[in-house]
Amino acid sequence: MATFDVLTDSTSDLTPELRQEYSIDYFEMEFSTEEKTYQASLDWNDIGAHAFYETMRNDVKYRTAQVSVKTFTDKMRAHLSEGKDVIYIACSSALSSSVKTAYIVRDELRAEFPDRKVICIDSLISGMAQGMLAIECAKMRDQGKTVEECGEWLEDNKFFYNQCATTETLSYLKEAGRVTASSAFFGNLFAVKPIIISDSKGQNLAVKKVKGRKSSFTEIADHVSNYIVSPEKQTVWIGHADCFFDAEQLEMEIKSKIKGVNVKKYVIGPIVGVSVGPGTLICNYFGKSKTEQV
Repeated sequence: MATFDVLTDSTSDLTPELRQEYSIDYFEMEFSTEEKTYQASLDWNDIGAHAFYETMRNDVKYRTAQVSVKTFTDKMRAHLSEGKDVIYIACSSALSSSVKTAYIVRDELRAEFPDRKVICIDSLISGMAQGMLAIECAKMRDQGKTVEECGEWLEDNKFFYNQCATTETLSYLKEAGRVTASSAFFGNLFAVKPIIISDSKGQNLAVKKVKGRKSSFTEIADHVSNYIVSPEKQTVWIGHADCFFDAEQLEMEIKSKIKGVNVKKYVIGPIVGVSVGPGTLICNYFGKSKTEQV
């Protein structure tokens, strides 16, 4: 019987199958237009993934909202009421204030559940790399590790979970404030594609620009091959924002450079999708510390 529950949030991009396999729950964020608010369901309950990205291609503008106090309180209370401790693996604090809200809710619930523990981890990343941290935590839980041991492991290992991405344009990241100011020099030059990593401060950093979409696949594959650790023992996750065939091309590039690696693909969820835009590709993997990459 599990002694604690693992939770994350909408930016983790964990598929329904992964959440079920590893018994992971998540806090829903929201995204909205001027007329309508949607729950950021990783099951795409309110709007389908293709329809969502098509609206963005047709210039619909979305805003995102962090996890609300009520959502945190209701779900944490539900888990704690079952006699479970909770570990929450949050989106990077450089990209979302959700973890700060979680700290407040955690402290408020201590009086109600004095015998229970709530650990909140600032993952300093988002997307499937954040989800990969949740999966590893769930595996450790199922092996009998305590919530404190898992919390310590997450703090010690979170810098080894990496992303390397390319977008059709940097405009979405800029508008959302999700890319460092130092990356502004990349601009939106015709046919120039940025190569973006998540840095050790939890921010997105454009580190290189290449000419042409296909060249960006090669550059990502080169980057991953240079920094990945024990590829034969892990899964590399390729997220795509409604560009499945491009994801397949990137998969082939990665497999050509990293022999024997297991690669799986998924659709980038709505919160990350609003920030990066359609056509984005994100490669998530376990590798050398992010401090070594810039």
